[in-house]
Amino acid sequence: MAITLRNKPLEERIKRIGRQRGLGPSAVIARAIEAFEKAPAEKLSPEEIARRETILDAIIARARAELTDEDRAAMKAVEDDMYDELGLPK
Repeated sequence: MAITLRNKPLEERIKRIGRQRGLGPSAVIARAIEAFEKAPAEKLSPEEIARRETILDAIIARARAELTDEDRAAMKAVEDDMYDELGLPK
């Protein structure tokens, strides 16, 4: 799958780094991703976690309130068509 960068300054930075190190754009991106994966993940503050949970709870409550029995039946039919009795894809 090809990836198209629509950020010209970033594309130029990738090319410049590649020229400096004798690497192609894909190799530069691969090394950057490897470094990113090795870096510790940023921890969220308890306040941020609570804020996100509040937003998610509101979304779920709204969805529950707005779904009709017909909507639920349609969703169940699709689910039954996609998955077997063990919950595995058919």
